[in-house]
Amino acid sequence: MSTRQIEDKSLVGLAGEYHVLAQLAERGLVGALTLSHTKGVDILVANPANGSVHKIEVKTTRAKPGKAPLFGDGRFFAWPMSEKHEKPLPAGWYFCFVWLRGGGSIPRFFVVPAPKVAEYVHWEHQHWLKSRPRARDNPMRQFRIHEADPEGYENKWNVFD
Repeated sequence: MSTRQIEDKSLVGLAGEYHVLAQLAERGLVGALTLSHTKGVDILVANPANGSVHKIEVKTTRAKPGKAPLFGDGRFFAWPMSEKHEKPLPAGWYFCFVWLRGGGSIPRFFVVPAPKVAEYVHWEHQHWLKSRPRARDNPMRQFRIHEADPEGYENKWNVFD
């Protein structure tokens, strides 16, 4: 039996969401897909132990980490974002950035508070604009995480405790 790579972007996103749900369940957390009915929220997370509820937006990529000399040495994972992600969200909102390694391997997960994402996405875009004085502003943004994850976001599931 052969293993095929997912090509359809919507299936890549769905695969990331299901992987996140599995990680949550494994930790005793209850996750529910919103099925795109709730804008900006892919998964609602409830912690039965303390009654807390959180919201997650999942971003998934299959792209291997690459160099981004403008943003520092090393290799970076990158996820496409938009200008709407520069706006801070309230406490209790998180992003889960997923890297699908392929071949049936467990993905890498990076759980980042939404305010940190907004701060970075704004900074990154301003930095990019300043480095290219002739560039036209556009709504596209990126969120990057260094492959070594010096911020410690990888598998930070304890934010839901």
